[in-house]
Amino acid sequence: MSKSDRRAAVLRNFRKYFGSKAGHPREYFETNWSEKTWTRGCPVAIAGPGTLTEFGRALREPVGRIHWAGTETSTFWNGYMDGAVRSGKRAADEVLGEL
Repeated sequence: MSKSDRRAAVLRNFRKYFGSKAGHPREYFETNWSEKTWTRGCPVAIAGPGTLTEFGRALREPVGRIHWAGTETSTFWNGYMDGAVRSGKRAADEVLGEL
């Protein structure tokens, strides 16, 4: 798609999900993640093959009274806002279980 077609598609979705006011943002910008040196073409960090499946559990293991949360510790949508929220809920549930 051209840049203007992409913008139009994004704003259509904003209006659909958030109402007509969302179709008129103050600013609009895009990022081509494949042009970014350190992202390897996506908006989240990429662990090497097998890293999360073999060692991911260790990222979530409490250390004493410290319970880890963050998108990197999520078992679902790792690296995204959804994963961050899920990991926060998980950590909060762990803490509540300890009280």
